[in-house]
Amino acid sequence: MTTRPRIAHVAFNQALKLPVLIAELRSLRNEMDIELVVPSYDQRPAELEALLDGVRVRFVRLLSREWSARQTAPLKLLRFLEFTVKAWWTLVTGRSDLYVGHDMPGMLPLLPYVLFSPRSVVFAAHELWTEAAEDNAPARPLWRMLERWIVRRAGLVIVPEENRARIIFEEYGSKAAPAVVRNIPEEVVDVPRGSLLRDLLGISADAVIVLYQGLVSDTRCLRELAQSLASLPPHVHIVIVGEGDTRLRSDLEDIAADTRGRLRLLPWMPPDELRAFTASADVGVLLYRNNGRNNYFAAPNKLYEYLFAGLPLVSSAFPGLQAIIEGSGFGVCANPDDPGDIARAILEASTIPAGESIASAARQRFRWTDEAAVLRSIYAELLEARHAG
Repeated sequence: MTTRPRIAHVAFNQALKLPVLIAELRSLRNEMDIELVVPSYDQRPAELEALLDGVRVRFVRLLSREWSARQTAPLKLLRFLEFTVKAWWTLVTGRSDLYVGHDMPGMLPLLPYVLFSPRSVVFAAHELWTEAAEDNAPARPLWRMLERWIVRRAGLVIVPEENRARIIFEEYGSKAAPAVVRNIPEEVVDVPRGSLLRDLLGISADAVIVLYQGLVSDTRCLRELAQSLASLPPHVHIVIVGEGDTRLRSDLEDIAADTRGRLRLLPWMPPDELRAFTASADVGVLLYRNNGRNNYFAAPNKLYEYLFAGLPLVSSAFPGLQAIIEGSGFGVCANPDDPGDIARAILEASTIPAGESIASAARQRFRWTDEAAVLRSIYAELLEARHAG
């Protein structure tokens, strides 16, 4: 009888907001014994455990987070430290064949394995973490040194985009070229186009609904998106769904008060609930500020979520996004810092019919099963090398 391989995943994330992680665990849970270690706060435990039936989910309680939810640099470092110690102890109470750390905070509990058993470690770098927003990495020079040390020792690095793979291999110095696993949703759920947003918000049937879903952050150019309404005709409405920066959300609410109902803000929704809202919009928005290569080579799961819902897109005019969106006729790109150019792109994208034509083309081109096959191959090679060594 063959013993199933054991793989431990560590993430300092709200797991439900990392769809590619959920997709991986669900795809491989029947072939491997999988453990997921995450902080206990903001996780929706019952929903997560039901979604990951067959995966052992271990929640790490962080007293530092219970003491204060403020997002200051010292408190973040304290949370990282507490999570590192407690998650490491959680891992050593079991024994796994491979350890997968998701982004830099998820790699911290794996540092002993990186040092003493590097071939057992996989670094899933969903972001160029130290090139992302400043508040991600307090004491950035130290994080950068640590990130490059990990990249050079880990058994393998996984990234969601080809340009990031090149950067990590050529500049960061990974031992081998990173594997590319795109942020494609696990399965395409056929949600028929409907009128959910129109009915909920009282928007007329002949209006154009422009939807942004995701993190409420200045790096997503949401002020500029809201300001673009000044250059758009009255029948265009913008809906923002998500949570994040409370100050920015307050600013957006102030802007919304002067738009006569043409800018609406809705809270974050679980993916299953959000799909129906997405399918009732007319244009999807994917704007990123060019404040570093992490954004310039963005690889968002929202790209596929919009396309599978049949929405034409408005995106930043950055190489990776532009090649997919304008290169395939899926939408229009714009200067993300220019509200007027965003308005132009919205008007052009709104002439592209939303619906099955876009969704069908996207389903044929982007399939999670292809990404899952890459993961199976990766883990098989790493496990074979470990056993041979």
